[in-house]
Amino acid sequence: MTLLRVAERPELRRPLLLAAFTGWGDGGTAASGALGYLLGDPPPAACAIVDPEACFDFTVARPITRRGDDGRWLLEYPELAIHAVRRPDADRDLLIVTGPEPHTNWPSLARGLARFAAEVGVDTALTLGAFIGPVSHRRTPIVRRTPNPGFDARLAALGMEDTTYSGPTAFVTALLHALDDAGIAAASLWAAVPPYLGSPNPAVSLALLEAVERAADLGLELGGLRGTATDFVRKVEGALRENPEVADQLGKLFEAEAADDGGGRDEVSVDDVPEGAPDLPSGRALVEELERFLRSERSGQDE
Repeated sequence: MTLLRVAERPELRRPLLLAAFTGWGDGGTAASGALGYLLGDPPPAACAIVDPEACFDFTVARPITRRGDDGRWLLEYPELAIHAVRRPDADRDLLIVTGPEPHTNWPSLARGLARFAAEVGVDTALTLGAFIGPVSHRRTPIVRRTPNPGFDARLAALGMEDTTYSGPTAFVTALLHALDDAGIAAASLWAAVPPYLGSPNPAVSLALLEAVERAADLGLELGGLRGTATDFVRKVEGALRENPEVADQLGKLFEAEAADDGGGRDEVSVDDVPEGAPDLPSGRALVEELERFLRSERSGQDE
């Protein structure tokens, strides 16, 4: 079975590969949302897609049936796609890989994607992820992981902390290692997402793309996303002002972050603020409280 259905091998200038996938490892849809912003609406046509039969369990990621504009019934399978983003006013183009996280054939699929990236001239790649962590919406730590010593030193010099995490991981990690095996300098950037906010979280998407800018030394024209993220944080702060009891429940988390920033605490562990603990309300309770306010603010606006 052919894993990749290639429509074209685009001619790109020093392309940077960026990859993120929805599902596990995409807290607040922050990683996939970041790449969605770069792709725009509508996104460019895919230059290659992964054969959905080769990587998806259709009882988990079910195909969609719908009626098309011409009235005919359509059947759409989940799509993991590669998009070329040409940036004539910038020094380098982008190759973006995104879609649902695949269920099967990780090693073969990761090697196929890495091989395609090498064929179109990619020499640097960044995979993005987001995890639920003991952070507030006021702070977005970015951690790094890379098997490339040179890249690791560069990211460390930029102030990105190394992760000590060991355990179950996401497809982006399989892709990271396949890219490294293909001779492409690759790293994973992961952002922590507040446990009490739902999706999407544009503020964390922005933090990831700002980290990409620093890591790859390029500009991504983030003005639109920056405005959306600022408005999002403003509305969350407004919700907390309207609900002081919720703000009080989050007080210890804010205090822990302040102590951490001031050198009073080396690390904030997720075990310190488990969901449902007395000093931190459950994610569901806060989501309901905050999103009730956000829905009222959005009333009458185009979602």
